[in-house]
Amino acid sequence: MTSRPSSARATGRGRVLAQIRADIDALADPKRVAGILRVVPGARTNGAPVPKLRALARQVPLAKDDESFERVCRLMDDLSRSRSREEMLVGAFIVGRHQRFVKALKWKRVATWLPPVDNWETCDQLSAEVLATMVDAKPALVGKLLTLAKSKEPMQRRLAVATAASVNQRGRSQPKVTIAVCAALEKDPSPMIRKAVAWAWRELAKKGG
Repeated sequence: MTSRPSSARATGRGRVLAQIRADIDALADPKRVAGILRVVPGARTNGAPVPKLRALARQVPLAKDDESFERVCRLMDDLSRSRSREEMLVGAFIVGRHQRFVKALKWKRVATWLPPVDNWETCDQLSAEVLATMVDAKPALVGKLLTLAKSKEPMQRRLAVATAASVNQRGRSQPKVTIAVCAALEKDPSPMIRKAVAWAWRELAKKGG
């Protein structure tokens, strides 16, 4: 795994962060690293499997109010700064367990979680667990997705498309959001983005859109 920032103080959050990182290290599977990199190019990974990362996220106690959810978000701040596949996935899964609070998140609160995304796996999970819930609750956030769609960074553009796909999953339905984002990116020069656009159109079609 990559070297880790030492920003977390010796607080409750710091202890939780240290425990999560120790648990992620314990899940390392060097034999799986090459296979993951074939499927997820660019990932900074120790080979830990996703089901075990989800199980790890479920061990973190749920927030009960806005203040404790903010601590969850600060934990994600720390995990996302690492840019490691495992830490970003666990962070997305932890935040995603708080859908009631995620609906009320402001875009500026999650904005620092986006630049570290450097592979399709962390991109799609962050979109499904967090961004799609936010946009479903506040469709006007489509403007933020359209700004991402203009980014020079392919993974930022994929965040827009992955969110446009995910807003039509898990009981959500936002056809106007999907149409707007797909229209902006359907001629994107990146094959990865065009494939993601096709995925978003398929999700919309399942809704009869």
